[in-house]
Order: sequence, then C-alpha cells, then structure tokens
Amino acid sequence: MNPMQQRAHDLAGQIEAYAAPVAAAGYWTNQKHDIEVAAKVYALFLMSDLFSADGVLHAREIDLGASFLKGTRQDVTDTLRKYAGVLQPVRSPDDLPDFLQAALQYDEHEQKGTTRTLIGLLEQFGTLCIAVDGEKSDAEVRVLSRQIRQLIDVAEQARSVLRAARAPADPPPVSADPKARTLESLLEELRTMVGLERVKDEVTAATNLVRVRQMREQMGLPTLPMSLHMVFTGNPGTGKTTVARLVALIYKELGLLKTGHLTEVDRSGLVGGYVGQTAIKVKEVIQGALGGILFIDEAYALKADGQDSYGQEAINTLLKSMEDHRDDLVVIVAGYTREMDAFLETNPGLRSRFNRYIHFDDYTGEDLLNIYQFMCASNGYTSTQIAAHQLKSHFAKLYAERDHTFGNARTVRNVFETILQHQAARVVTIHQPTADDLSFIDLADIAWLFDRAATPGGRA
Repeated sequence: MNPMQQRAHDLAGQIEAYAAPVAAAGYWTNQKHDIEVAAKVYALFLMSDLFSADGVLHAREIDLGASFLKGTRQDVTDTLRKYAGVLQPVRSPDDLPDFLQAALQYDEHEQKGTTRTLIGLLEQFGTLCIAVDGEKSDAEVRVLSRQIRQLIDVAEQARSVLRAARAPADPPPVSADPKARTLESLLEELRTMVGLERVKDEVTAATNLVRVRQMREQMGLPTLPMSLHMVFTGNPGTGKTTVARLVALIYKELGLLKTGHLTEVDRSGLVGGYVGQTAIKVKEVIQGALGGILFIDEAYALKADGQDSYGQEAINTLLKSMEDHRDDLVVIVAGYTREMDAFLETNPGLRSRFNRYIHFDDYTGEDLLNIYQFMCASNGYTSTQIAAHQLKSHFAKLYAERDHTFGNARTVRNVFETILQHQAARVVTIHQPTADDLSFIDLADIAWLFDRAATPGGRA
C-alpha cells in the first residue's frame, strides 16, 4: 500500500471512529448495518463520483479503489463505474445520509461537533481522491465542492429544525420598554464582535457606570462628575471606528447624546493652511459633531512637532470646545499607543480631559479566520473546510510574524478580495456555472497565498 492509499485508509478509519460513538449513545437505529459501514459506503460512493467526474478512470484511481474493494481489477473497475452517480443532490434534511442525521441528533443532545468533523473528513477524503492520479480537473473540484457545500448547508438546516423542535412553546416575554431593548441589542452587537475582549469589558464597564449614576440621580443620591471622553490605542484595522460608532449609539440610548452620530476626522479636517483658518475649521467640525461623538483618528498627527503652531491651535480650540459643549459632545482620540501617549503630553490640560483609555489588541490568527468567515457569510460565499483549514494556518503565520505594518482586519479584507479575484478567474472558465460554482471558494482559489509566501519577501 503506497502512502496515498495509506492516507485514504487512515481517513476512512477516522470517519468510522467518529461515527462509532453516535451508535454507542443510542442514536443509530438502523438494524440492517452498522453506522460505521454506512459512513464508509458513503465515502466510497463519493470516491466513485469523483473518479468519474472527468470521464476517465485512471490506473491510480483503480489502484486506490482496489485497496478498498474486493475482487479482480476488472471487478473493481466495474464497481467504481456502477457506484458513480449513486449519490443524489442533498437539498433538504431528509436527503442527508442517515449517519449524518444520527450524528446531528447526537450533537444536539450531547453538545458535540461530530457532524462537522465527519463532513470535514469526507472533504479531506475527497480531496485525496482528486489528487491520486496526479491531476486535479475543474470537473472533479466542482463535484466535491458541490457535495460538501450541500452537506454543510443542509446539516445546518437540519440543526435549526432540531433546535426549533426543542425550543419552549412559549418564548420568554420581551421587555415592553423599547429603549431597554434597543440598548441591549447594541450591547449584544458589541459582545458578538470578533476578539477585542478587553475592549468589550471596558465599554461594558463604562456603560454600567453611566447606568448606575443615572439610577443614583433618580433616587436623589449624590453623584460624581463624569467625563465620557476616551482614548483608543492600538494598531490599524482593530475595529476602533466600529466600536466608536457603537459607543455613540449606546450613549444615545442612555440619554447622554441627542443623535448618537459619529463624525470622523483627522488632521486634514482640523488644521488649516494659514493663520486663523484652524480655529474656524475646528469650530465647524465641532458644530457638526454636537449630539454625537467626534472621532479623531491618528490624533497624534495634530501636532507634528514643537514648532507646529497650527496644530497647537487646533488642540487648544478643541479643548475649549470640549469644555463649552461637555453636555452634548463626546470626543474619542485614537492612534498608535506610543504616539498617543506622547500626544497627550503636548498640552497640560489634554490628558486630564480623558479618563478612560481602551487598548485594542491585535487580532489573533483565530480571530482573523473568524473575520474572514464573517466576510464570506455576509457576501454569500462559502469556503470548503479544507480551504478554511489552510487559511487558518496562513492567518496564524501572519499573526506570529506580524510587525508594525500588520493590518489586522484590513489584511483579511485584502486577502478576501484577492481570493474573490482568483475565484472569478476560475469560474468564468466554467460553462454555465451553477449557483454553487459562483459561491464556493476552494483550494484552487487560495493557492496564490502559498505561492506568494514561498517567494522571498512575499506577504499577504
């Protein structure tokens, strides 16, 4: 048995091993055959479909089939051809293979992830079947991508049906207070953001402090003055603008701001080009930001050096406006950690205006993958599990080797958009592509990442 055949048998063995606990827990009711047999037979049907996809049954494909099937070489060839086309499209939960239906029941009751693992192993098994003859045709890739995507999508449909069936008949009552419900939905949006655990804790703490202060005011208890201005520090692409926008809406729902809009600006929007223009520009920006949050990105650039009188004028005017409009304006300044620390020392009154400092950590490799998957889902794309696994390794490497140029979510956006370009170049060569063809991202679409990484100086 050659290494590729051994790997195929190892994968088949893993499929059987993951299926076995499902039957052991009592979720397999078929008395005709074991769940392990059902899973292995499905894998062989998938093999036959892939071998026949390009219209040619290659010698190495027959060799692999022979390592699983009994009989002469001609018997194996006949069997592979007979099995081709046996698998039917999976369009509804009833179409799912019975071993996956049982695995879903097992997962939902035992809080496991067996179904996803089994589908992932089937995808790896199929990928190996495509590679065994040394050639990877578009037809074979389409067959595997379509089958795996259908299994993933319909498994999720079936999971939703199971959960709906188990949900309580009477849903819990919803608060009649629309303000509280809206505030909670905003906090939930914050909680569900990828990564940023420290940021979530800080914003939640600030929100709780405001809510308790309001309760004390309502009961006539003394309250301390509170500054709502913030400093956001961290590298680009870590979600600072997104969080600032959420904070604006949260403060609006708390009654701290009238409109809750976000005004984004940098040095060019505040500093003028001649004497007297800077103060005018700052006041105009402040006027437009009233009732919401003024978000100054790369705030350290306001004052380029000790001789930058225009930048100093912008800072002085900003400080006065923060005092004049303290009841209807929140200012958030953002930028790199070291540069922001130096910026806050440029004016004696600057640091004292900000009492909450929130640092945005770089996204980890796992976070970057989650952001990529969110982009896929938001735009109607699906990656095969093996492609997602390769991307996970790529993002983990990017995180481990990051430097000051690391773009965090912006890097993911660039990767995602380039993958779509490669996917489009592949799809346009397909005659009458299906919806699956147009939506699926497979290994061929991400191969450029690893080609580029292998090139000296290559980086994505």
